Amino acid sequence: MTQSPVGDDPVVTATARLAELDTQPVGAHAEVYDEVHRLLQTALAAIDEG
Repeated sequence: MTQSPVGDDPVVTATARLAELDTQPVGAHAEVYDEVHRLLQTALAAIDEG
């Protein structure tokens, strides 16, 4: 997993990771999508907990 320099907000990090897709080989896209999915799940769980 790549650490994003944009901060701790999982939605911002997920968006930044998606923006990087055009620089990644197609074979790496699934890994990025998995990471984005996990980040968004974390954001939703935090809403439920809050």
